[in-house]
Amino acid sequence: MNAAYALRQVSVITRFEARRKVLSWRMLFPMLCAAVICVLAYTTGSGAASGMDGTEASNAFLRPFIASASLVLAISATVMSTESLSEEFERRSGYITFTKPLGRNVLFAGKFLSGFLPSVAVLAFYYAVTYALCLAVVGGVPGSALTSVPLALLYLAAVTGVCMLFSALAPRGSMAMMVAFLLLVVLQIFMQNVGFDSEPWYSLGYEAGIIADYPIGNQTVFRIDASGNLYTSDYVPDIRMACAVMSVYAILSTAFAAFVFRYRNM
Repeated sequence: MNAAYALRQVSVITRFEARRKVLSWRMLFPMLCAAVICVLAYTTGSGAASGMDGTEASNAFLRPFIASASLVLAISATVMSTESLSEEFERRSGYITFTKPLGRNVLFAGKFLSGFLPSVAVLAFYYAVTYALCLAVVGGVPGSALTSVPLALLYLAAVTGVCMLFSALAPRGSMAMMVAFLLLVVLQIFMQNVGFDSEPWYSLGYEAGIIADYPIGNQTVFRIDASGNLYTSDYVPDIRMACAVMSVYAILSTAFAAFVFRYRNM
């Protein structure tokens, strides 16, 4: 199979699967979640920015929005991707799909993109509303706030890969969705709202905080105790470590998911 033909097959699968998801509840649910989170973030942000002006007001208004972007993306990836692979085995459609002149790697690539691209559309909607509200309420959007977008895309690639891995391993799509929701949504909320004695740099949920912390300029503040040792009560992800960890999650989870899917039997 030459590369051009494989790319055409990936394109066909991506369009078919993405259209099926966009026209179903799978697109509606994360969009509604994004809208609800926007309303809650607006209430918090407008109150925080009250009495401020300039960049300080913009950052105060934007913080609850971009801090919640990872939650929106985790929900979207869970809904869009956790059943993509498992449905071929659960519904026995693989007996037809796998007998066609179609490589499993090609099918995997199409399935991955059909979950990733609709989530990009959810991301675009969320940030468009965020920046439009900031412009209307505060009067401007700082350029640093735009750096949140590529960080969010990198995080989306990581959580989509993780969801595809759950989908490849789980016997049923509902099981993969439940596990992904617990680990990517519930655990992420826990990781970003609990203090730690040491930095949990290995956690994707913790590193997702960089989506908001880097554009706003938050950094870990260390203090010195009576013995001269450094300590802090609130860790903030480092941009280099966060990008490295999210990249590792994206690459390894996607590669392992493709390997499992390729050799999994009906």
